[in-house]
Amino acid sequence: MIVKKKSLVVALVSSLVICLVLVLTLVGYAVYLELKEDELNNAYQAMLHKVNAKYYAKYIEIAKLSATFETSGALKGQNIVEGIIRNKGYRDISDMLLKVNFLDRDGAIVYDVVFRPQEPALGSSILTQVSIPYLYESSKNVIRPEGSLRFKRILTNCPAQIASEIKNTASSGSGAARWSGKLDYEILTITF
Repeated sequence: MIVKKKSLVVALVSSLVICLVLVLTLVGYAVYLELKEDELNNAYQAMLHKVNAKYYAKYIEIAKLSATFETSGALKGQNIVEGIIRNKGYRDISDMLLKVNFLDRDGAIVYDVVFRPQEPALGSSILTQVSIPYLYESSKNVIRPEGSLRFKRILTNCPAQIASEIKNTASSGSGAARWSGKLDYEILTITF
């Protein structure tokens, strides 16, 4: 009888372990599918923003694009890139990712900067978002159809040679060795 009771206990424990492993496997698979779905959704959204940029870029004009050394105001002593975005299309632009290329005399890129022109030049404060979330408002400006937006962006990781050329160009008005003074842009993503 003792052997039969031990066999019965071993069989029950084995069955419980097998059922537990099966349940954990099913739960893990369900979590995996949920994470995979989120990942695919994020990839889809990223591709949609890129396609929007390719299609809608013909309705966007970036005028007066320049790199300068700021001599007054809140950005005094900073190298900045500035310009005006004009939305000549039919949709509100809630977010945009812009790439500005600094070109040499042959048209090759010597430096580029990627930024969101609708954000403030000095950035947004994370502190207000964390400490008082109900007072937080998005600092991004929506660009309406037939509207425009002036932007300034600090060049934080600008190479020293280009930074000095921007400063020299601002003070003397002449171009320099590596950077020809030419700028080009590319719209990477757009969100409506």
